[in-house]
Amino acid sequence: MNYKLKATLCEMTYNQLKEQFAGIFEANIGIILKISRAYTNTAQDREDLVNDIALELWRAYPRFRGEAKLSTWIYRVALNTSMNYKRKRKNELIFVPEAKGNEYFSHLFETEEDFSASEILYKCIDELNGINKAIIILYLDGNSHDEIAEITGISKTNVGTRISRIKEDLRKLAITKK
Repeated sequence: MNYKLKATLCEMTYNQLKEQFAGIFEANIGIILKISRAYTNTAQDREDLVNDIALELWRAYPRFRGEAKLSTWIYRVALNTSMNYKRKRKNELIFVPEAKGNEYFSHLFETEEDFSASEILYKCIDELNGINKAIIILYLDGNSHDEIAEITGISKTNVGTRISRIKEDLRKLAITKK
């Protein structure tokens, strides 16, 4: 976004801002869904996280200065929101019904053998720490080392080193999940 567009944001009516944001959100929903999938384990948690990300993006949108690509900004907000969400949820007691036969909750009791390759990958990614999880999600999404460095705030060299180590960690974790 350039200066002219930035000035335009300030001059927009609420409805115009809302329409523009909705278009941007829809165009980038894939980023948000991938990140939410990596930071949650259930569909309900994913839905909650997507809503939290949408709210944080909406709150921050009027202050977007265009100094980075729009997708870079979305990644930053989505990853920070996801890490905060995960941190908050870590200490919560989650109620899980005891009745395994209940079809509504059957997805919670799937065995490891029931998972597809992508589900195993996401389970392995879920075991990584916050920054490594963010780096591998960005990498798998096709971002360059430069883009990952810009989004995460670490050096390009560090990104390359971490990606190599993360791949090895994921290989080891995947072997244990098969």
